[in-house]
Amino acid sequence: MLEMIDDGNLLAGLSAAPSVDLAPAGDPWKVLLVDDEPDVHTVLHLALHDVRIDGRGLRLLDALSAEQARLALAADPDIALILLDVVMETDRAGLDLVRYIRDELARRSVQIVLITGQPGYAPQRQVVSDYQIDGYLLKSELSAERIFVAVHSAIRAHRLMRELDETLAVQRESEGNLIRAQSVAHVGSWTYELDCDEMRLSAETCRIFGLPAGTRGSYQSYLARVYPDDRCAVEEVWRATMAEGTVFQHEHRILVGETVRHVRQQADLTRAADGRPLRCLGTTQDITERKQAEEELKRSNAELEQFSYAISHDLRQPLRMVASYLQLLEISLAEQLGSEQREQFKFAIDGASRLDRMLVALLEYSRVGRLGEPPAWLETRAIVDEALLFLQPAIAEAQAKISVRGHWPRARVRPDEILRLLQNLIANAAKFRLAGRRPEIRVASRVARGHWCLSVADNGVGIHPGQLGRLFQVFQRLQSRANYEGSGVGLALCRKIAEHHGGRIWAESAGDGQGSRFCVSLPLAAEDE
Repeated sequence: MLEMIDDGNLLAGLSAAPSVDLAPAGDPWKVLLVDDEPDVHTVLHLALHDVRIDGRGLRLLDALSAEQARLALAADPDIALILLDVVMETDRAGLDLVRYIRDELARRSVQIVLITGQPGYAPQRQVVSDYQIDGYLLKSELSAERIFVAVHSAIRAHRLMRELDETLAVQRESEGNLIRAQSVAHVGSWTYELDCDEMRLSAETCRIFGLPAGTRGSYQSYLARVYPDDRCAVEEVWRATMAEGTVFQHEHRILVGETVRHVRQQADLTRAADGRPLRCLGTTQDITERKQAEEELKRSNAELEQFSYAISHDLRQPLRMVASYLQLLEISLAEQLGSEQREQFKFAIDGASRLDRMLVALLEYSRVGRLGEPPAWLETRAIVDEALLFLQPAIAEAQAKISVRGHWPRARVRPDEILRLLQNLIANAAKFRLAGRRPEIRVASRVARGHWCLSVADNGVGIHPGQLGRLFQVFQRLQSRANYEGSGVGLALCRKIAEHHGGRIWAESAGDGQGSRFCVSLPLAAEDE
């Protein structure tokens, strides 16, 4: 076949063919030359030895048969281009190799350019179409320019296909990660085209609704899955969104066979320029476990409420009877009791009364967050004024000097709980005072970094720094009961109230006799400030 190559044209064109690319060097492109005539290899090496494409040279690999080409392809997965003769061991050896590369090796990005000395062997259109050929050259028409153009175009096509494959691989990985993330979070996605009434569901959405992956539906098929008692509410929210809204958001139940699941639907609505609804992009979250946990919490709260009732009634009532009978017995035996017996009666009656107060305190502690007033918007300064009014007798008895200062924001809180928190802190400041020192109580408030920060400071007995961590535990007392009466639950109650509002409480003191400062930080929404 070699005699069909015009060596003069080939050699004459070498100097004219562009071969220098000033881009940074990289690993050479691998080009496999497959032809059963060594002279063809020599000519191709001569034409391509100094060609650079996108800053990279060419590494030419030689195969003198289709079988050698198979071995080369098996040994090297990075071949970018194959310059392939058609007729070698057999008349179809080259075309059979193409089938092997495309079908068995599944190498779609490898560019294959046929170089044949048999112009009448097969029509170009049929070969290119049937065998996924990327180029077709006749040996009788070869020149350095044509070889360069064919190789340059093929290498560029290979590079673009590799980049596309890599992009698709990243996309598939991202889609896989999204599918796994949706599965872990029990959140699926969906798209609804209103013009054609078609819903496209992600794999996780299909799983949530008990549908085969890839299922497409309609608005009515979605409604058919909604629990019958919830359909009217779903349709009402949907109609309102279509009429004037941009966000569809609703929680409802669905039927999956005989199983009831709870889902949260949320979607953004896209409208045309004339306001007509076009498309919804939404998510479906399976909240069945959360709803079950909420129901379990309700049952637990109901049991706790029954327990609280037992404390307030079934336990306190016998305790009050014990105290009453002790008092009656003390009166009836008054003339027979000595001083020691009277002291014993006093201890018994005081102990019963103290236990009753502890039961009441425990009852109040258990009710935080479960009972009482719901959250409401109010002026926080009004709460501190109410607390001071309630504590006026205790403040007057202690002859305490009270100051209230700072910025008191409007906040959404449970009024009764915040009132109780302030009452406890101010009452403690008045109670734990030093003999001979007039109590000074400073109540302050400010807003900082989206939080309402309030504090109650005093000049009282103070707290040893090593004891600060024990303050907010139930029944923890740092002062003698003989000097300061109390249940030991008040500060634990304050901590529970603060945490129930998403905040925290802490104490500061320089030590015994140095006074104390109790600080509370509660989160505020931006509009609260």
